[in-house]
Amino acid sequence: MVALMKNFSISSKYIVEEAEKMWFEIDMISEDKNLFYVKWNNKEILFKSTDFGWNSALWYKLCDDKELTYKVLDRYNLPIAKSEYISKNDFFDFSKEYVSKLRFPLVIKPIDEWHWNWVLMWISDFKELKKSLEESFKVYDDMIIQEQAKWDEIRVLVIKWEMIAAIHRVPAFVIWDWISNISQLIDIENNTNPLRWEWYDNSLTYIKIDTELLWYISKNNLNLDYVAHKWEKIQLRWNSNLWTWWIPVDVTELISDDIRRVAIKATEVLWMEICGVDVLTSDFTKSLSDTNWIILECNATPWFSPIGKEKTKKALEVIFDLK
Repeated sequence: MVALMKNFSISSKYIVEEAEKMWFEIDMISEDKNLFYVKWNNKEILFKSTDFGWNSALWYKLCDDKELTYKVLDRYNLPIAKSEYISKNDFFDFSKEYVSKLRFPLVIKPIDEWHWNWVLMWISDFKELKKSLEESFKVYDDMIIQEQAKWDEIRVLVIKWEMIAAIHRVPAFVIWDWISNISQLIDIENNTNPLRWEWYDNSLTYIKIDTELLWYISKNNLNLDYVAHKWEKIQLRWNSNLWTWWIPVDVTELISDDIRRVAIKATEVLWMEICGVDVLTSDFTKSLSDTNWIILECNATPWFSPIGKEKTKKALEVIFDLK
């Protein structure tokens, strides 16, 4: 089991370790707050985890507001999920007409939240939608309602308008092992995979049995006592995010040139010099003209750990203009 890293994130750790291997100088300002300089020759860059100060405050704010992100992307004809925006103040007269242009199933999410907090997926009818929004407005003032797309999610890391890596974000799953039920398989994965830990202290987080996991497997007519069939893979959630125990798969060499081009264009129109572009696509190996696809969101401070140390080195080479 790896040692707990307290407040120093895994992404910061990767950057510092790879920079030191490249004989860069590290000046640690605050390890607890992930603030450090990386120096090479006469050039020094201040890092706050993966943020190295080249994204403007304006565009950082836009990435934090999904509605504004979508409206900018839409202006440049970059496809997004068909969406409606609703505030708590408008909800008192909410009716079916409000979502008449959307097709179920739907997903709702806060406009300005991170880590998949309060993202509710696969809402199947208006009654369920209204109830979900009622619960959401107890916490948030503004929500997005979107058509649900069930495609592969690809995170493309772009730095200085060059693609560094592409990761297939696979929702958490377990696989048949002859004898164990779902609950036991989750325990085995948590206790034997050295990459799993709490929060951002390692590359993966522990799989937790929560309400959404139970809801998801019940939708598939399963429960925690279910024993899988031979070589059966059991998906545990709909969404794929660090905080929901995803499994990242490197597909940098597999994605189509179209996805590379679109991810770079998204960072250009958002004026971002580092950005994690999340693309949903029915086939990430094919031309986008032959597939269904949308841009799900853009992230101003993307996590480095899933891209691996080799590509962290590549990121530093691009940041310091060494290529």
